Parts: sequence; structure tokens; C-alpha cells
Amino acid sequence: MPDVKIIPFQKTRLLESEIDEFLDKVSEAGMVFEQAASYYMDHGVDDFAEQKLDQIIELESRGNELRRSIELVLYSEMLLPDARGDVLSLLDDLDNVLDELGRNLRFLTIERPIIPEESREAFKQLISEMAKGLEAMVRGSRAYFREPNAVRDHIHKISFYRFEASKIGLRLGRHIFDSDLPLERKLHLRNTLVFIVDLAIHAEDVGDRLAIYAVKRSL
Repeated sequence: MPDVKIIPFQKTRLLESEIDEFLDKVSEAGMVFEQAASYYMDHGVDDFAEQKLDQIIELESRGNELRRSIELVLYSEMLLPDARGDVLSLLDDLDNVLDELGRNLRFLTIERPIIPEESREAFKQLISEMAKGLEAMVRGSRAYFREPNAVRDHIHKISFYRFEASKIGLRLGRHIFDSDLPLERKLHLRNTLVFIVDLAIHAEDVGDRLAIYAVKRSL
């Protein structure tokens, strides 16, 4: 786990370590989702996919525990009175992304959409761009606690990867609906496509709010 120093806040080691671990869990969940979803495109659901689902469920659970613990410390110790609201909102935003990663991986393992062979590489590229955006979101969040002036560089990357994911998603959607697949299968694939793109969009939403929080920290 990286050693994070929350220099501007000068707070307890417990708060520092729990925030850092929480960010670790969000980052790990993004990587696990990328592994599992990319693997699914070629292999469907098997023991590996189920193992990754169990892993992301554990990350969700630990992330929720950490968020609640951090909130309790912030209030009970009366820490960060000026920035507490922004910190809590950021943690809630990140926790929602973490939960969404779990929900979407469950969707894959339960509904099991059949990915056409000619679309698999594009889907994997889409997943990769989305995952890069999530990692940039986490890095931006780390920067908020370390060096608020550096947050903007990460936000730019989040937006870049969201734009790339949206472009791939648009091409994939057109290809799917131009194909001869039955309508119900097209709609199923569209749902799969949408939830992956939405993860990139939600990362950008977090980045937009993070930019405001960072400006306030720098004043």
C-alpha cells in the first residue's frame, strides 16, 4: 500500500491509512473488473470469472467498511471542519463507483450476454479505456490529499479516456444494430455496452466534482 502523507491536513495516522486503503480498494476493483470483463469476452463465465466476482465483492465490502470508518473518525474527532463536506462527498462518489463495478460484473455473470466474435476485440478495447479512466480518477483523488494543484492533470486524463470510450461505444453500437442479429440479442448487447461506457462517464463526473474540491483546497 502506498505511503500517503496528507500534508495540508496534518491528521491522525488512522485517517491517513484508511483513506489510502480505501483508494487502494477502488483501484483494485477497477483492475479486477477489467481482468474479469476482458476474460469474459473470450471465455464466458467459468471458475476464473467466478473467482474475480468473489474478489470484487470482497473489495466492495471492505470499501464500504472503510468509508463508514472514515466518516466516523471525521465526525467523532471533529477533523477537517472546512473540507469535511467535500471529503465525504468524494468518498461517497468513489464508493458508488466501487459498488457499480460489482453490480456490473454480477450482470455479466448472471445474464451472460453472448459477444459476437467480430466484436470481442472492440469490447476489450472499450473496457481498457474505461479502466484507464477509473485509474486516473483514483490518482486524481490521491492528489487531492497530497497536492491539490496536481489534480487538474489527472482530470484531463479522465476526460480523455471517457471520450475514447464513448467513441468506441458509438462504433460498437452502430456495428451491432447494423448486423443481422435478432433484435433481442442486439438489445442485450446494447445494455452490456452502455454499462461499460457509463462507468467511464461516472468517472468523469467524479473528476468534475474533484476539480471543484481541489480549487477550494487551494484557496
